[in-house]
Amino acid sequence: MSEETDHVLRAVRSLFEAWCDRRWVNALRALLSGHPLTSPLADGWNELLISLQNVRAFARAELTESESATLDTCIRDVDRIVHRR
Repeated sequence: MSEETDHVLRAVRSLFEAWCDRRWVNALRALLSGHPLTSPLADGWNELLISLQNVRAFARAELTESESATLDTCIRDVDRIVHRR
């Protein structure tokens, strides 16, 4: 994996761990459909993108300000990886 993808996966992992610590099942339920990454190919990244977007859509009100910023950055970066922009 590249430095860009490693950075994104570390950020997603940090969100996952924070939500596990808080036992925040709404966000975890949405994220688990795409994390951990099921495939290093575009389809796996697309699943991760959808799961991150679902967290934003269904659980954003419960995010801290920092988590919200990290989530938005992850969505932007994963979208770039999926669409190779």
